[in-house]
Amino acid sequence: MTPFSLRGRLLLGSAVAIVVATFLAGVGINAISGLAVRALALSEIDEELRVLLAAVDINTSNQLFLDDTPTDPRFGVPNGGFYWQVGRNGTVELRSQSLWEQNLPWLRSRPRDAGRETDMKGPNGSHLLAVERSVSIPSATGDQIVDIVMALDNSELAPARWRFFYAMAPSLGVLSVALIGAVVVFLRYGLRPLHDLRNALMAVQERSARQITGQFPHEVQPLVDDLNGLLTSRETQLAQARARAGDLAHGLKTPLAALEATARTLAEEGMSERAAAIRTEIGRMEAQIKRTLAQTRASLAAAHTVGVLDASADLKKIISVMQRLSVDRDIKFKLFAPPEMWLAIDEADFADITGNLIDNARKWAKGKVKVRLSVSPVHDGVQLLIEDDGPGLPEDTEKAFIRRGRRLDESIAGTGFGLAIAKDLVEAYDGQMTLARSALGGLSVTVNLPARLVKDRQAAPDV
Repeated sequence: MTPFSLRGRLLLGSAVAIVVATFLAGVGINAISGLAVRALALSEIDEELRVLLAAVDINTSNQLFLDDTPTDPRFGVPNGGFYWQVGRNGTVELRSQSLWEQNLPWLRSRPRDAGRETDMKGPNGSHLLAVERSVSIPSATGDQIVDIVMALDNSELAPARWRFFYAMAPSLGVLSVALIGAVVVFLRYGLRPLHDLRNALMAVQERSARQITGQFPHEVQPLVDDLNGLLTSRETQLAQARARAGDLAHGLKTPLAALEATARTLAEEGMSERAAAIRTEIGRMEAQIKRTLAQTRASLAAAHTVGVLDASADLKKIISVMQRLSVDRDIKFKLFAPPEMWLAIDEADFADITGNLIDNARKWAKGKVKVRLSVSPVHDGVQLLIEDDGPGLPEDTEKAFIRRGRRLDESIAGTGFGLAIAKDLVEAYDGQMTLARSALGGLSVTVNLPARLVKDRQAAPDV
């Protein structure tokens, strides 16, 4: 996954959003849990406060006393964390042992008959959660208002909050992982149309299809339509180019025929040397036109070839034809090829490549021609090797012979463009053709075609 991957960007953005959302959720839940723990603490304070209210009374000496003391052990330990005090008119008359010699401040901000809760400072600078109640108690001198404050150290609440946090954190972590996993699955499902589009484009590139087919979402379909329109336009341009090439070839036939007629007239008038020179140039022109047309046809066919052929079967047919052409010579042809090898290549182009190369080997061979078709693990593709036991080509002139269409021996029939045409056709299919000295002593021609041209039997047309 590259940094510029659309899937990577979406996944990274989603992961960051999930982590941030989980963190904020944790903060919110922690705040809510704090409120819940505070409510439980207030409930505990209120319960102890009711017990203390019920126990407060005034004796005949107008002194406050308790019928019963709260039983929570923290009230009896100095700085124990749980505190209470009782008094009248802002004076502390009774207090818990946990306060020792200290007093809690009174609250006067609300009506005295209502319970008041607040945060206040406690012994040794501690922070307390406090509740104050006022109660009217009858006495010998009449009803008197008695104030009671009960407070709990906030540090007593922290362990409960942390226990809740520790219990909540793993759940949030699992939730984050689950959400990121869900995003991964969603991205795979959501971006699948783009993957399908890529496969369809690869099918067009590999020439197993001419148009992008399949069903795509509404957001992707306009792109598919535009690409199909581009492919259709390209097909039209290729067809027009092929037609122009055919028109060019047809248009040149008449001038060449006129030149041929002129050469015959000159020969009849006794100017045989001039006639021969004209015929030589006509031959070169025809050969060059043939090569140019072959190049054009190869580039057009390679650009939109659809369907496959069995290369092994075609090679057998071509070698059979070459054997019939060599009945007057004792030439032995050997073919080494798998039972089937299906290639996405135009049948006429494949026939031109193999026909030119095998025919060239046949013409120059003394008695042996060997043809080998195989899958090459070194070049990651298909390799066609054609060898003969003829004279071969000098190493320093191999490229010149292919480029110029020259012939090694003028006594051998042909235009000399066979190797050049084969090379043009091979390169049109993104392949390579190399010449070397054969193990048989003659010329060795190696054709390497890309692996994408290899297809399954299922891709072959029905016959």
